[in-house]
Formats: sequence, C-alpha cells, structure tokens
Amino acid sequence: MEQPLFAIIGLLLLLMLLGSPVIFAIGFAGLAYFFVKPGMMPLLHIYAHKFFTGMDVFIWLSIPLFIIAGEIMSSIGMTERLVTLSRLLVGRLRGGLAYVNVVGSMLFSGVSGSALADISALGPIEIKMMEKDGYPKDFSAALTVSSAIQGPIIPPSIPLIMFAALTNVSIAALFLAGAIPGLMLGLGQMLVIFYLARRRGFKANPIAGLTLALALHIIYNAFFAIFMPLIILGGILSGVFTATEAAAIAVFYALLVGVLAYRNLSFKALWAILDRSIRTSASVYLIVGFASVISWILANERLPFQLRELVVSYDLQPWVLLLVLNIFFLINGLWIGDSVQLLLFAPLFTPILASMGVDPVHFGVVMVLNVMIGLMTPPYGLALYLGSSISGVSLAKIVTAALPFLASNLIVLGLVTYVPALSLTLPRLFGFN
Repeated sequence: MEQPLFAIIGLLLLLMLLGSPVIFAIGFAGLAYFFVKPGMMPLLHIYAHKFFTGMDVFIWLSIPLFIIAGEIMSSIGMTERLVTLSRLLVGRLRGGLAYVNVVGSMLFSGVSGSALADISALGPIEIKMMEKDGYPKDFSAALTVSSAIQGPIIPPSIPLIMFAALTNVSIAALFLAGAIPGLMLGLGQMLVIFYLARRRGFKANPIAGLTLALALHIIYNAFFAIFMPLIILGGILSGVFTATEAAAIAVFYALLVGVLAYRNLSFKALWAILDRSIRTSASVYLIVGFASVISWILANERLPFQLRELVVSYDLQPWVLLLVLNIFFLINGLWIGDSVQLLLFAPLFTPILASMGVDPVHFGVVMVLNVMIGLMTPPYGLALYLGSSISGVSLAKIVTAALPFLASNLIVLGLVTYVPALSLTLPRLFGFN
C-alpha cells in the first residue's frame, strides 16, 4: 500500500475513533489526499467534481422519496394499525406481545425500509405496550432493536438500493434475494421468544372481545400499509417502472391514503414530514458525495487491484474470504454506520468476490445483513444507542438482554452466507440469474 493511501485510511480511522462526525471524517480524509499525494494539489478541482457527480445518480433519488413515503405512513397512524394487526395474528401465543414486536417490524419494513426508522416509529409503541403487560423494559428494548434490523432486508430496502447503485446489480433481484433471509431473521427471533416465554412465564395477550367483524376491521385498517410494498415490488418485477419511479409512486400512494382514506394528513403535518425527510436525506447525500471521493481515491491508488492480488497470492477460497469479510463488517459496525460501510466497501469487495465466482446478488444480501447486524453489535452499535434513548434503559442492560437475539441473528447470517440458495432461489425463479 502506498504511503499517501495509508495516511488517508489512517486519518479516516483516527477521526472516526475520536468520535468525529462521519461526514466530517470522510470529507476531511478525502481532502487531505490532495495535500499528501505529491503532484495532486493542482488537481484539487477533482475533489469537487467527484463530490457532485457521486450524488448525481438517478437511482439516489429513490432514497429521499422512500424516506418521505415512510414518514407519511408513520405520521398518519399506520404504525399503530400494523401493531394491532400483528396482535391479531400472534397475540394469542404465549409471549404474544413479544411476537407482535417481531411481526410488526416485518410488516413495517414494507413502509420504511430502514432499521432506525423502525425503532423510532414502532419502538415507543411496542416498548410501552410490553412494559404495561409486565415485560422487563430492558428485554422489550432489546427485542425492539433486534427485530428492527429485518426492515432493511425485507423489500423495499434502502440499503439494498444503495448496494445496487454502487455495484450495478439489479435492484429487483436484490429485493427478491432479501425476502427469505429477512423472514429467517424474524423466525430466528421468534424461536428465542418461544424459549424465553416458557422460561420466564410470559403470557398471551389476545385482543379482548375479538369478533369476526372486529378482525375484518383491523385487517382493513392495515390493508393500505400492506398493499404499498406489493405495488412497489409488483411494478419493479413486471418492468412497469424503475426503483426510482416506484419510490415516487410510493409517495403519491402514501399521500392518497393520508388524504382520502384516513383523512388525517394536514398541511402542517406534511410540512413537518418534509422538514424531517430533507434533513435525513441531506445527511445521506453528503455521505454519498464524500464517500464517492474516497472511492475514487481508492481506485486511483489501485487498491482493488492490490486486494485482488493479495487474495490470489494467499490462494484464499471464497468461503474463507466471506468469513473474513463477515468479521470485518461486524467489527466495523461498532463505529461505522450501515450506509458508510456500503459506500466504502461495496464497490471495493464486490468485483473481487465476483471474480472468485460469488454471485454479486448473494454477496449484496450477505453484506447488507452484516451491516444491519452491526447496528446492534455491542457495545457501540447505533441501534443500541437509539433503543436506549427511546426506552430510557441503560445501554449496558440493553446489550445484555440483546445477546440471545444477536446470537440468533448471527446464526442466520452464517446460513445465508454459506447456503446461497437461500438468497438466490427467488431471483432465479423470476429469471434474474
């Protein structure tokens, strides 16, 4: 590795370890390259060029649009309706509200596509409901954190969209590939709940006075949220519209539901939704722009080629490299967010694994699954901090309570990594592989 590249990577790691904002760390490290590398000062304009062209990609438009759609659906009370539907489906089981937490996240994934959005929207409702029913608050918060990481695996998924944009892999294929692994995460968490419910004496929590008419009413109320991902996936898989167009349709659909069906979306609420969405999208776009500069620097220094040569020289088998990368991504989850990992490492490692015969669609699901689990990797996973913030439970207690769910998630990661059929079967059935 050349000295300038070593200095830039070292500076990036140092700034992040010191607690610098991610945007500042990536942006400053990229800028420093032009001062450290001999002869690069006259080419400083490349920094601005790569920054803006990195953001100027059509598919990136889908991210703020999906964020807006998710914010609208949350604002009009869709989260409460999905929780009620989940209670209708699994509330009668022992540990019913714990199952509701997992099923609610499965359903909400079709609305938000974001783990942190899931925790923010569903977390306060689920934790309060579980605490009222006698569940330990640390258990409720830990389960909320763990169940939320399903969201970005089950389509539509913002991280999968990012991976597709960075690697030129089919978004439709990635969406299909993420469905089974996402459901496996939920089923694994349910097995943990099944064991703990009997050991700790959790009780069922069915809906009181349930009748057929009430059940149909609950299903009707949640229908609009369930129907949205069907529109998105159906349109993309049939070729009617692209992922970006699907995101725009999702916004239009959410507006129609709020204005015409539920009639509770005011102009004031819409303005607040746009304000939150703009702030979130702006931070994402800044990271995308600065990460594009870093990606150009890595390519300019021929780091992908050097890594490929290193893999060849050590004669690493694909399964060994996947194991190393799994550990690498999980450790990075301690201090690097999911989007940053995707932006920095997806373009770097995908070509190497593809040259070794690993399907890019399979690797995309494995990587996204990795960075999502990294959000709850103790002791510093970002989702753990958010769960602590919304629940008022100390981080240490949430980490301890989350360990059984972390173990189940890691088992699913191992299965998805080494059984490619789990992620590739659906794309192949639809003719993508």
